[in-house]
This record gives sequence, structure tokens and C-alpha cells, in this order.
Amino acid sequence: MKRAIICFTRVPKPGLTKTRLMPVLNGEQCARLHTAFLKDLSQLYQNLDADLFVAFAPDPDWLLLKKIFPTAKELFSQTGDDLGERMNNALSYVLSLGYTACILTGADLPLMTKAHIDSGFLALEEADITLGATSDGGYYLVGMKQPCPALFKNQTYGCSTVYENTIAAAKNAGYTVAPALTCDDIDTPKDLSLLTKTLEGVENHTSQYLTTLKKAGVILDS
Repeated sequence: MKRAIICFTRVPKPGLTKTRLMPVLNGEQCARLHTAFLKDLSQLYQNLDADLFVAFAPDPDWLLLKKIFPTAKELFSQTGDDLGERMNNALSYVLSLGYTACILTGADLPLMTKAHIDSGFLALEEADITLGATSDGGYYLVGMKQPCPALFKNQTYGCSTVYENTIAAAKNAGYTVAPALTCDDIDTPKDLSLLTKTLEGVENHTSQYLTTLKKAGVILDS
């Protein structure tokens, strides 16, 4: 199985990324936290038996991502009118390069491990589609062996039924589905508080920056 993984992200710039954390962090801190997330993901992806692609929201400063992901096979701009269309286009493009399995993940995933991604590729050995759920009803990972545009049509993202709606869309289109391990992304101040507790004793870019924030007097574990 020729494998690929896509990191789906924004360029980490103040005021444009992780803005839902701004009640706790300022714009610069949000961007630096996102950068730490991406650096940890970059290290994670290097340990996988899969080629890495980075699909970024259009941004003239996208070369910043090339420094964070030095082993990426290709970085390319997301295209499409909505989130579903952008994910579909990214997956379809990479699969068109001859890969037999491709997984797309988000970028707000400091708790994601190699086991999470391996579980997705393992699911694709038996099923057409894999999804990794988050506890809020969404998903952080989607993988497939061939393009499946029906998976992303008429979906309302950001609601508590995205995961189950996407599974239903896949099955209605005639595809089999197998789950990857669950994992939560970091979107809200509550998520950040839980992350701070979870990463106690862990040494990575994210935990180091959280320590920096605490030393600066930012209250993270409210």
C-alpha cells in the first residue's frame, strides 16, 4: 500500500489562527501555540511510513510552513468554496498521484500520536473510508483509497453530528467505513485547560510553550 498523509492547516499568523482561544491568549500567543502544534506534528509525520503533503489555506506567507515541515513532499494551496470541498480536493489531488491510501488530518492535534494514524491506515486495509472521531461529534482524521466527493457534500461543519452525518453519507454512496482511534483537537479555552493538565510531564514543543505562557502569567487551567 503506497501511503500518503495530508496536514490540513492555516499559516500560523496572529489574528488568523486559533482565534477561539483569544479570550485567554492574544493573537501572537495563539499563533505561537499553533506553531508549536505544527512542529510536534512535523516530528510525528517523520515517523510514519507515508509521504507527507501540506495543504494550506491560501496565504502569501505560506513558505513559513516549509520551514516547519522540511520533509514534506509537497505543499499546496487549498481550493474550494467550503471546508468539505477543500478537503475533497486535497484528497483527490494526492490520490491522483498514485497513492493507494491517503489520510487527511487537522492541525490542532497536540494529542495525536503515531497510533492514531496507524489505526487509520489499518482501517483502510479492510474498508473504503476511515474516520477518527472527536468527543464533540466531529472528526480529526479522514482517509480513503479513492476519491469520495459524496462524503463532503451538503455537510454542516462545526456541529455535533458531523461524524455520524459523514458516516451516513459514505454508506449511502456505497462505501464501507471503519473507525480510527478517537482524538480531540484544541479549539476552545476549555480544551486548552484540559491540554495543560494532560501534557504535564511531557516534553515537546507544545508543552514547552505552555510552560512559557504560565511563566508569563497566563492562566491556562481555569
